Amino acid sequence: MSSPLLRREQFNVTAPDSLQAIAAFNQSYLLLAQRMLGEDRGQAKRALGLTDSMATRISSLTAAEIEMLADSADVICQFRVDAAPGRA
Repeated sequence: MSSPLLRREQFNVTAPDSLQAIAAFNQSYLLLAQRMLGEDRGQAKRALGLTDSMATRISSLTAAEIEMLADSADVICQFRVDAAPGRA
């Protein structure tokens, strides 16, 4: 169930600036996830909410694969309000 504040219909995700911003965000997320997984896999999986198979897949992505995945009109990560500080 998605939040009424985050309905896709409310945003113009076809605007070139929006698409570029989403692609940049996705790329940054994937690169950060790879770095975190390399430093402390267990902590990174918990912090990012990743399964073991997803962590393995993200860790093994090449630069070209990251670029391809990042170039999307959709944000590829999931924001987890339940994991926010003070919500445990």
